[in-house]
Amino acid sequence: MARKLPALERVLGAPALFSVAYGEIASSIYVALAIVAQKALGLTPAVLLAVGILFLVISLSYAEGTAAIPETGGAATFVRKAFNDLAGFMTGWVLFLDYLIVIALSALFLPHYLGGAFQIDALRRGPWDVVVGVCAIVGVGLVRLVRRPGFYTIGIFVAALDVLTQLLLLGLGFVLLAKPNALTHGLDIGSSPTWHSLLFALPLAMLAYTGLETVANMAEEARSPGVDLPKSVFSAVAVVVLVYVAIAYVGLSAFPVEHGTTQLGNRWLKAPLIGISEALHGHLGSGVVAAVRGFVGVSGALILLASVATAVSGFGRLAYSLGEHGMLPRRFGRLGRRTHIAPESIVAAVVIAVALLVGVNAAAGHPVIFLASLFSFGVLLAFVAAQVAVLRLRVRAPDLARPYRVPLDVNVRGAELPLPTIVGLVATLAVFVLAMVTHPGARYAGPSWLAAGLVVFFPVRRARGGSVLEPAA
Repeated sequence: MARKLPALERVLGAPALFSVAYGEIASSIYVALAIVAQKALGLTPAVLLAVGILFLVISLSYAEGTAAIPETGGAATFVRKAFNDLAGFMTGWVLFLDYLIVIALSALFLPHYLGGAFQIDALRRGPWDVVVGVCAIVGVGLVRLVRRPGFYTIGIFVAALDVLTQLLLLGLGFVLLAKPNALTHGLDIGSSPTWHSLLFALPLAMLAYTGLETVANMAEEARSPGVDLPKSVFSAVAVVVLVYVAIAYVGLSAFPVEHGTTQLGNRWLKAPLIGISEALHGHLGSGVVAAVRGFVGVSGALILLASVATAVSGFGRLAYSLGEHGMLPRRFGRLGRRTHIAPESIVAAVVIAVALLVGVNAAAGHPVIFLASLFSFGVLLAFVAAQVAVLRLRVRAPDLARPYRVPLDVNVRGAELPLPTIVGLVATLAVFVLAMVTHPGARYAGPSWLAAGLVVFFPVRRARGGSVLEPAA
């Protein structure tokens, strides 16, 4: 008798999904805080709050889409259902880019946290930060090729470390570092920050809220996606937004804006939470500061390593969905018994992420800003597509079972459309336009990535049968 092929199983409840959501989204602060602060300066908490509210509105649409279509693939899946295979593939293709950037940035920042923890200066500068980053990506890939780590275990571990680290820094920061004028010191909108820098910072802040696609990709493994996914996502996002604003306030208290810049976004660009730890000198004994710095550095490195691992898994789940529906070669649409996701997707994620990390650091003048800009292109385009898909499904499939519906419907030509999704779509489009206008990385490299996707899609579709727009045979 033929052996049964492995399949995704509905084993994840609300606690596991919350842990993954919180761990994935909250881990972004280790990377994004200083990137946003470099541009937004004293308005960093306001920018993070504004983008966090938009992210929460967008998550409403994700909750409806994944609850109505509880399959792996995230936005790519319900865009495919709402439109066609080509639209679904292109959405998935830009999400591949975001997974790869998360892998590359997490790996690049990891040695800076380790170097801060153990005071190893070589790890905090090139080329050793890139070398260690590459080793981290390859190491994660090799482990994933040997065995499948439990998502629940990783999620609980990352969430617990996040909470401990953030509570430690917030507690010490509010008691010892907080200054009433931290956000207004050196603030002169139009000059510090300039309008260009402020508008530049808004799309960059999307990097602070990664993880929504990772959770949506797990819809096929949720026990009760219509209940557990919305509950876990909404609660995780709400908590993360509050934590981000508070940590940004502490960071600017530690490194106030002086002469149109802050050391949080310059000296501590690649390890902002280490910088906050170092700012405790003069308030605590050197031994205590070393202990805090060591804990923050080691926990940050572990969280970033886990972020690499979950991004590789997210990449593989998305590849599985596209391969299963004839948009990638068949081997990507098969699950492995040892690795769970297809081994080919693990290898692809590792190879491309390493090439991206090495190539950008060699060619780009500001590699971190370039990658963050490119990330904003991909995530904003995916968010636009996801919200348009939810609106279109309301029109095309009004009777589709929706265990969760975005509230506040308005009647538009006989269709009940959710007002938050309409508002979220307009706001997301506005931020996307800002990204295209202010970010060279988004303006040039983003469309180039889309063009590369078409080069992949058309030969695969011809080989697997079916038209460009309709499902493959």
